[in-house]
Amino acid sequence: MDFECPHFWMPVPAPEGKRHAFRGRRWDGSPVLASACGSMLPLAVPSEMDWIQCPTCWYCWNVLLEQPPEPESTCAGCPYGSGRRTPESIRAELERTDTP
Repeated sequence: MDFECPHFWMPVPAPEGKRHAFRGRRWDGSPVLASACGSMLPLAVPSEMDWIQCPTCWYCWNVLLEQPPEPESTCAGCPYGSGRRTPESIRAELERTDTP
């Protein structure tokens, strides 16, 4: 299943009794949503006990783990493609500044 970020977690006490991941930033009040594991689940406002008692759905967890990470944003004018400095790029920078 193509499950893109962002996502939110929500406990589903019955019939699943697990905390599932859903697409979106937060629950919009929909009565039924498709979870990351592909289940169509009924949603309702959870109680504090639902959050505590419902274990995480490991199928949802694994789906999210398998998603490729989002690319890092590049900083304007950064000579290091991704904006992240690696040991090699730091070494090269030091070599450029140490030579007269």
